[in-house]
Formats: sequence, C-alpha cells, structure tokens
Amino acid sequence: MQRWGAFGPFVACLAVGVTACAAASQPVRDPAGPPAPPAGFVEDGKPLSHFHSKRFALSLALPDGHAWRIDDHSRPELVATHAPTHSKIVVLVVRTEELVGRKQCEAFARDRKLVPKSELTTIEDADTVTQETFDTRVWVALEASHGPAAPIVGHVMAFGGFLRKCFVFDYSTSVDGPAEEAVLSARLAYARARILSGLSLDPFLLPPRESPGGEGEGR
Repeated sequence: MQRWGAFGPFVACLAVGVTACAAASQPVRDPAGPPAPPAGFVEDGKPLSHFHSKRFALSLALPDGHAWRIDDHSRPELVATHAPTHSKIVVLVVRTEELVGRKQCEAFARDRKLVPKSELTTIEDADTVTQETFDTRVWVALEASHGPAAPIVGHVMAFGGFLRKCFVFDYSTSVDGPAEEAVLSARLAYARARILSGLSLDPFLLPPRESPGGEGEGR
C-alpha cells in the first residue's frame, strides 16, 4: 500500500536515484545570508563505513561514518546519532522462543516502544524479503505535524523475522518545515536505499535472547 499525498519528493528521489537526489538537495549557501538548512548525505560513490556490533552480531552501514555517535552498551538497543542531519538510527536484534515473521517482530517493536507513538502518515509500505531470508515489513512514514512552522519528522522502519530471530530498524530524521521537504525526501530515500539495504546480520552468530521480562541475555 502506498499513499504519496503531497510528499511526492520521496518518490522522485527513488525514481532518479539517491545520487542525483542527494546532489539536488544540497543547499546553496549565500555568504551574505543566514546559514543554509541542514543538508542530506553526500553520495560520492565510495563504499560506506560499517560499524560492527558484536553484541547484536550485525554490521551497520553509515554515510559520513566519523560523524556518527554510537551507543552500543548503555541501552538494550544500538543507537547511532548524526547531529549534522538530525538523524538517529535504532537497531535491535533478538532471539525469540517462537518462530516469527514480520508481524510478530513488529508487535515486539511496539511492545518495546520502538515505534513512534504519534500518528504516522504512510509514504511507502512494502512487504519484502531482506537479509536473503527475513520476512520483512519496510515502512516509510511521517509523524503528524503540529503546524506549518513545526518540524517534520520522517522514519524509515523495518521489522524482519526469520525462524527464531527478529530485527527492528528505525532511521528517523527531522527538518524545520515544509520548505525543506526536498532535503527530508533525500535523506529518507538515502536511508531506504543505502543504510537499510546495507544492514547485514552475521549468519552464524546469535544475538541476545529475549527473556519473558523483556531484557536481553548475553550470548
């Protein structure tokens, strides 16, 4: 199911490719004027940097890798933040007691409050296969705006399940308002095409087991 509405730039970004869209979304700086709004990620054709989490047995692809702050220890989830683009990535991988698919893993994410509480407007909603074997829902959505001058927050989310393993992925980013929709579209398209697609799970390593109380156990 897809509802594009007025947020057509995301569709255009996917159509022309993240390289062209990212380049087009870069702000033109006027030395005599105010600072330009936050830009998207620059696509230079080089391989992305990867952060490997031993705790979750996964590799996370990151553009502008040195600028990300990564917390893989203090919280149950891995959290990476990128201040220049007001972006955040939350990733969690767990073993489960039962066989799971995308619906069970999304329900798990909602129980753990990893899905935004606010009303969401769907931009893209697709059921697909990721990691070669994971039954996955990929959901691109916008949080409800609270006025014409309010920030716009977008998400690229994925909930995947295979046998007794779930992964949850949420890339979120914000811009100051409707005037920066092209920038937001470029970031979401980039996250969909490069960051989420670049996420890889180590095939022979097991993540923490999800206990009935909701806390992960070590391997």
